[in-house]
Amino acid sequence: MAEKRKRFFPALKGGILRIFFLMLSDTCCAVGSILAVAILCALPGNSSGMCVNLRGILPFCAALLICNTLFSCYNGSILYPGAGVNKIEEIRRLAGAVCITYVLLFSWFSFFQNSHTLPPLFMLLSIFLTGIMLPIMRGITRQFLKFINTGQTDILIAGAGKGGAQVALEFQQDSYFGFRVVGFLDDDPEKQGQLISGIPVLGTLADAEKVAAAHNINYIVCCIPVTILSRIYRHFSRYFTHIMFVPGPQIFPIAWLTPVSIGIFCGFEIKNKLLQPLSRILKAVMELLLATIAIFCLLPLFLILIPVIKFTSPGPVFYRSFRRGQNDREIAVWKFRTMYADADSRLESLLKSDPALREEWERDFKLQNDPRITPVGNFLRKTSLDELPQFWNVLNGTMSIIGPRPIVKEEIKYYGKHYDLRRRVKPGITGLWQVSGRSDTDYRFRVLLDTYYIMNWSIWMDYYIFFKTVYIVLMRKGAR
Repeated sequence: MAEKRKRFFPALKGGILRIFFLMLSDTCCAVGSILAVAILCALPGNSSGMCVNLRGILPFCAALLICNTLFSCYNGSILYPGAGVNKIEEIRRLAGAVCITYVLLFSWFSFFQNSHTLPPLFMLLSIFLTGIMLPIMRGITRQFLKFINTGQTDILIAGAGKGGAQVALEFQQDSYFGFRVVGFLDDDPEKQGQLISGIPVLGTLADAEKVAAAHNINYIVCCIPVTILSRIYRHFSRYFTHIMFVPGPQIFPIAWLTPVSIGIFCGFEIKNKLLQPLSRILKAVMELLLATIAIFCLLPLFLILIPVIKFTSPGPVFYRSFRRGQNDREIAVWKFRTMYADADSRLESLLKSDPALREEWERDFKLQNDPRITPVGNFLRKTSLDELPQFWNVLNGTMSIIGPRPIVKEEIKYYGKHYDLRRRVKPGITGLWQVSGRSDTDYRFRVLLDTYYIMNWSIWMDYYIFFKTVYIVLMRKGAR
């Protein structure tokens, strides 16, 4: 027990330091949002004036941190930092915490600051700005911590097979969880001392306690067959504070799983968001509103792009491609033309003369260095401006702003058993695939991302994808 305590407290350091930085980020975001809106209210010509007693900022920040803690927004428990919730659930919880905090702030001014009131405009602007900035600032903070290699929790992965290697790669590339994989444990004698994804295999499953003590680790991720999970759990629970099970690459509606205890049996309940009419109606109304606003705001840009496309290469301004939509209906998807008018004949000639290009086309349905793309078209693709006419598809009801990527008939075979799920929803202008690497991901991973999005869909996931899309487009990441 003494050895366990000796190992436990140093292992906490990374998680607690991470929580401290997240709290600091939340505080800066809260102060900045309140000050920004207060300054806006104080601008000349604004009839509302300053209207805010800035002494209320400190109680507001304290209330926000307390609410975020109660909503478990800090890597599980502050005393026992762990993985926490997924990105989408964190956004939902942050939104709830922000709303409750502003209710408390409003009550504070109403009951204890009688000479000052909070106008509705101030409340709405503050809630909107804080709700947007909190997840963004947290993302920046997490990336910064990963960059300086601080606030990371050391973990072991039990199982150095394909699943374990993929999970390790996710932890290495993603800054969200803040996990640093120290090594693998695996019973395969041929893997002992080997490097898997650049990470060493430090011993067998039976060596877990010895390896954990040597590296001050109290968190283990189990990527092992389900048949031995029960035995391994009893073994690992003697000395690991946190034990995560990742049984395999199966796609489940993770965001909507609720554990259920039925006597001595373990089960889980799944909320089927796709069949909840209120959520679907809310998505449709919000996207129609956003599409209308987007077309109105982008009209000047359209008037610039149309003559540029027309006079830089012969052919029509818009390009219409036929894709598979909801319920497997054929839909016409509109884009600005980015290829030469004779692109189809050029492609046919290229594929006949170059077997390597034909193999690439049959695998990905695109070419990395496509000679059919015009110079202006290359710019439109890299900036994603070629996608703008698809807002018309949203207005006519054939597409969503956010959804799985639209596909052609020949791509259906790659979805296999997942296509029945894919055809239940409208394709989107942007989606989880586009914000997870876009052209840098292989086709198998695209299918998994589309499937994951549909099974875990929520308004909060759309919120995350929308703002991640803005970031991706501005940074011009992964577009070709």
